[in-house]
Amino acid sequence: MEISKAKSTDLVEILYLLKVCTRDMNAWGLWHWNSASPSSGQIQDDLQNGSIYLVKDNHVCKGLIALSTAEPEEYRQMNLASANSNPLFLQYMAVHPNWRGKGIARQMLDFAQEMARNNGFNCIRLDIYQSSEMAIQLCEKLSFKEIGSFKTNYQRIPYVCYEKQI
Repeated sequence: MEISKAKSTDLVEILYLLKVCTRDMNAWGLWHWNSASPSSGQIQDDLQNGSIYLVKDNHVCKGLIALSTAEPEEYRQMNLASANSNPLFLQYMAVHPNWRGKGIARQMLDFAQEMARNNGFNCIRLDIYQSSEMAIQLCEKLSFKEIGSFKTNYQRIPYVCYEKQI
């Protein structure tokens, strides 16, 4: 398996992967992803910015991760101590349901850490929908520490923010 920067020609494949993952999460009662989030406009912007990376095996897209230097607006309400921080933000990540449990999510998080380390970032920050127990367990297993939480106008359940020092 290899992880590489997505190209504009990958748009249909990315939108398909996100649609399949959204349906699967909704079936598990996780409603934070829907037809509006992540939006196709956001995906197109992230593609143009070079923020999306795909995990492919024999040309089959099995997952994606989006990384950014831009701090999400919701993080500002938490007043995170950032005097000595230069964080890389994990915006969203998805693994096709057919390949869940094969170590792909861990591989993408390892990739994010390596990218952060190689590009002068000293930590990775991400947020997880509080009901996403499997994602929370993975982050805690990989030594991410909870640093706060926030609610959005469109969700009842809060998001929990995590950080890992690099």
